Amino acid sequence: MAGKLALIAAGLAVTGCANEAPDSEAQQRADAEAVAQVMAQQTPPPIELALQPITYDDIVADERLSGPGCSFYPTDAEDPFAILGSDLAFVKYEGSVQRLAADAGSGEGPFDTREKYDGREYVLKVAYDEAAVEQGDGYWAAPATARVEDGFDRQVAQHDGRLACGG
Repeated sequence: MAGKLALIAAGLAVTGCANEAPDSEAQQRADAEAVAQVMAQQTPPPIELALQPITYDDIVADERLSGPGCSFYPTDAEDPFAILGSDLAFVKYEGSVQRLAADAGSGEGPFDTREKYDGREYVLKVAYDEAAVEQGDGYWAAPATARVEDGFDRQVAQHDGRLACGG
């Protein structure tokens, strides 16, 4: 008799677990939807970023902006919108040159640069066309795209142009 009661109790326990799973899954879905709604309400809309040319005066004012590395020039621009080095990159917006740190986990670029640089507010990603590289004595250049993303991985600026490097 005790054995039969144990089997019945075990059967009820299994049945109870089977009934819990759909409720638990439904609750998880409802929780995930609620979290998504809160996140959507707390995420500000993206704000387009206007990159500005880094001028000769900017470079003279900060020695970290010169030396071996690469500069990204938008199409038809004389001054770079980004300067890339082995450890740091620089972009200019709102009248101020901003420093970004090389992302060691990103791909390697030419002249010891990186494909991604992280800043306090933005991320800079530079991609170039490896098939169209031009190089000479201490000179390297290729068509490229510079993309800036905000803290929510949304594009806020993008420019096509040329990546030029030298030592």
